[in-house]
Amino acid sequence: MRFRGDLLERHAGRTLPVTAAVPEQLSKRVSRSVTERLPEQLAHCIAEPIAWREPVPFAQPIGGAIAAAVPVSCAKPITGSDPHVAMLELGSDSPFMRSLERRRPGGSMRAYVSRTLPNHSAIVVSNRAPHEPRPEGGFARGAGGVVTALLTLAEVTAADWVCCARTDAERKLVEKQGDTWTAPLIRSHTRLHYVTPSREQYDQYYSVMANPVLWFIQHYLWDLAQQPIINGRIHRAWKDGYVEVNRQVAEKVIAVGRQVPHRPLVLVHDYQLYLVPRIVRQQLPGAIIQHFIHIPWPTPQYWKVLPKEMRSAILEGLLGCDIVGFQSSLDVRNFLMTCEENAGLQVDEREKAVLIDGRVVYARAYPISIDVASTTRLAFSHGVMVEERRLKDWRPERLIVRIDRTDPSKNIVRGFLAYEKLLIQRPELRGQVQFWAFLQPSRQDVAIYRTYLRRVRQVAARINAQYGGNGWMPIRLELGENIRKAMAALRNFDVLLVNPVYDGLNLVVKEGAVVNRTEGMIVLSENAGAHEELQSHVLSINPFDIEATAEAIYTGLTMSADERKRRNEAARDVVRTNDISRWLTRQVQDIRDLVAVPGLRAG
Repeated sequence: MRFRGDLLERHAGRTLPVTAAVPEQLSKRVSRSVTERLPEQLAHCIAEPIAWREPVPFAQPIGGAIAAAVPVSCAKPITGSDPHVAMLELGSDSPFMRSLERRRPGGSMRAYVSRTLPNHSAIVVSNRAPHEPRPEGGFARGAGGVVTALLTLAEVTAADWVCCARTDAERKLVEKQGDTWTAPLIRSHTRLHYVTPSREQYDQYYSVMANPVLWFIQHYLWDLAQQPIINGRIHRAWKDGYVEVNRQVAEKVIAVGRQVPHRPLVLVHDYQLYLVPRIVRQQLPGAIIQHFIHIPWPTPQYWKVLPKEMRSAILEGLLGCDIVGFQSSLDVRNFLMTCEENAGLQVDEREKAVLIDGRVVYARAYPISIDVASTTRLAFSHGVMVEERRLKDWRPERLIVRIDRTDPSKNIVRGFLAYEKLLIQRPELRGQVQFWAFLQPSRQDVAIYRTYLRRVRQVAARINAQYGGNGWMPIRLELGENIRKAMAALRNFDVLLVNPVYDGLNLVVKEGAVVNRTEGMIVLSENAGAHEELQSHVLSINPFDIEATAEAIYTGLTMSADERKRRNEAARDVVRTNDISRWLTRQVQDIRDLVAVPGLRAG
């Protein structure tokens, strides 16, 4: 079913009778670009860099550890004949680094949010906390791109933060110190509010339903002829795990929302918490609620892998929002089709909106990005330069790189098979090229992930045994977590292979585009969200086609210097323009323009 745009103007994102009038400003659409509407000062830095203490997991993506990088001032360049290693270690007082710092979202961004959304109290809601207890005591930054983005989001919105106690260490901490305390962000602090499901509840919610069931559905990973088998275990995990933990999180959000001084602005994140918005909406009808989904949204047909009661509950949960955010325009289209085809709801394709229960729910694409200044600072840090010198000791003439978690969606095995095809079809490359796969073991508590890592090891070992020799190893497979080494790899690749089956965005691509110093080419899956922004400047591939992938890798290795330079400069410009500040400001502006009616207060 369809409905006309004038229905939006009569409802404008809140519950109103069809005949009710809506203030003119609510239906106004903003046509000017972000850069036209924002002051120059938006790019000031958030914080002084904090000292590096522990290695931080690098995959998904490197940005998960960027704020921990140390600025190092050095008067002398690193010695060595390799021009890509002999780089100055730039201090924070250099003109170059000062220009980068002006691009960082910071104090002026917080002031902008406060001016744009006055009298709102933000509450960030995620599965995991921004900091995790260390076994030896103290806290470490949470890993992953989601945490990195949410730290910045919480910083600029001055938000409270609701999350789950996921581990025994976190549960013990809550028992000892209570479920609410002050936690550091980047420069400021947040009030952290823990939800404490039991170990069994959390395991059913996360390790059975969220991963792998939902993750595999949303990345099209199930072998549908054989899996999944929706049995009693899945139904129990849904009821006693996913539904229950979402209820507990929603209750905590409601409690915090009733305590904050202004109208709650509830910012829920990712696939673990799909049921939260509807529960919060029922108890806090005056709240503004946004849910941002970091992973792909599949077609309506693929959602039918789930029983109707499960997929309907997920959709109804999300439709408790005012705005649902996605990584790409394709995800938005799939979401609207899912609402129409699976739920029979009225959809306005022009306005990208759904009408439900007299309310309008908007769907919008906000491709996530990186903090360009922090990423560049890390790329020039002393620790990365040390790793770069070590890389020089073994670097082949041509270097292919991949940096990933060992997740089946990352398509690592097909990447190796494509490389094998390259060696067969271009035997002159043997001994000259090496594929460096630097991988972080992921979710090894889930059997499917353990099996996939074993398969990765087996394929790499077979290719090395079959084609290697005379001191040459075709694949250099490393498993570990070292942000400096990963950044050194991104600075030095000749080809960066990013070939996920499907991916929400993939920030490693953006990091590689910004920091690479060898005019390396990016080979990118057309099913990665980042492809929508970068497709004109990368070598696009179908991730299932190993012949085409092999050819794209060869093209990247042999492309002319002028063409490589042209593409790389264009890719860098895209990332620098669509940085983390733009990701934030576009969401803030839509909240203001679509749903932020002054004066409403939660019940």
